[in-house]
Amino acid sequence: MICPYCEQGRVITAKVRKNRKKIYICEECDTVWEGTVDLSSGIGFETFMKEQGCAENWNELKVES
Repeated sequence: MICPYCEQGRVITAKVRKNRKKIYICEECDTVWEGTVDLSSGIGFETFMKEQGCAENWNELKVES
């Protein structure tokens, strides 16, 4: 799926290593969704990771294939 925000990057599935929360994240603009991927529910990666008590780093995620 292509990101509805930037319309360039792929939206991929990942899990936050700390709490195993499943998310969807754009590889290009780093917008994060916890549920439905649409224009009204995305959040910035940095903000999301702070809310999870994690560093703002992709190493904190486990990308699922």
